Amino acid sequence: MGASIPLRLIMPTIPNQQWSCHQCGNCCRSLVGHLFPQDKERLDRQNWQEELKLAPYVQLGRGLVLSRTKEDACVFLDSNGLCRIHAKFGEAAKPFACRIFPFSVRPTLKGWQVSLRFDCPSVASSKGKSVSQHESGLRDLVRLLPAPLSISDDTAALQGNLEATREETDGLMDRITRWVRDDRYSMAIRLVGLARLTSTLSMAKLVNVRGSRFLDMLDLLFRVLPEEAKDLRESSTPRMRGLFRQFCFAHVEHATLEEARGGNWSKFKQRIRQLRKARRFLKGRGDVPDLRGLAGEVVPAFAQVEAIGIEEGSTEDVESLFQRYLLARLSGRECFGDGFFGWPMVPGLAVTWLSVAAIGWLARYSAASRGRTSATFENFISAVGVVGRAIARLPAVGSPAERMRISYLLRDDGIARLVKDYAF
Repeated sequence: MGASIPLRLIMPTIPNQQWSCHQCGNCCRSLVGHLFPQDKERLDRQNWQEELKLAPYVQLGRGLVLSRTKEDACVFLDSNGLCRIHAKFGEAAKPFACRIFPFSVRPTLKGWQVSLRFDCPSVASSKGKSVSQHESGLRDLVRLLPAPLSISDDTAALQGNLEATREETDGLMDRITRWVRDDRYSMAIRLVGLARLTSTLSMAKLVNVRGSRFLDMLDLLFRVLPEEAKDLRESSTPRMRGLFRQFCFAHVEHATLEEARGGNWSKFKQRIRQLRKARRFLKGRGDVPDLRGLAGEVVPAFAQVEAIGIEEGSTEDVESLFQRYLLARLSGRECFGDGFFGWPMVPGLAVTWLSVAAIGWLARYSAASRGRTSATFENFISAVGVVGRAIARLPAVGSPAERMRISYLLRDDGIARLVKDYAF
């Protein structure tokens, strides 16, 4: 029997964040629609088989997903970029995953934790109604969900197997959130400061500093954080940059539905291709292998990507994007524990800061692959979408290999150096 939790929505707290659907069809092209049993039953009653000339859904692992066309778009996306189900039967007839996007919900002891996904261009661009205006509709959707089998308490280990208390978890997250919002400092200073803080925590013997002593230590660290961030002079080493490029690659490389449903031999060949590409990203020489969802008409070299700057006049928009993205992940607790592949808090937060640097690198790749010499805000919109999708969908981002990579980059301020070099 499933567990019962309060029908309370814990909405994300993101100043200046807006969203409305602008019918761009991006979600129908880039995401795979997973179905609940009631979604399957509804599609069966709608009798799509004859009209589509193929099954409206297929098996993927232990579940069902919406079928895809040869162009790897949802089978229900019509030639005008609109949903056939919506057009014929109305919005309420669509699968739950389609109706709730770009929001997601996760059951916690306090209620349903709502998160906002930045792989929707309208979210990344902050276009539409304020997020709070969607609360009523989300509450109606949550009522359709079955009782969850388990409920998260939204805590995790601090580091290793050292479990954090609720006081420690909330205290750390509250202080980080205030720092991200502190506009006395540039976003670059804020990011580098957070990366240096996380590096310090990774080296500390936190078993000896618990409860109120842990919070007192945090207050001391945050007081010196502005100077700590400004004092960072060193750039990343070649080894750090190689591992970072592999981190970027892990966020982009994903299987199509056809590849994911392939046999063992097909999956083996795909894995070999991925390993070869990953090796090229580690070396960083020659042309950049094609990156799905970001590639343009030009095949740029790694050196060209490194030479790309940010278009003049775009910095303020990029800073706002980064702040909203970070606050979304912090507010939704998508940095550790059940919100991020079961990771402890310290390395999970390190991934969060490094993902901003990855957005910067991928935006430069997007610009270079379109023959540009500087990255526009639109390039950053595309890049944050790719990273946002990976956080929600790609288990490889939370794999043991990534934990080892982050463990190495936490040494010698590797995360902070990479953030300084690539976020802006």
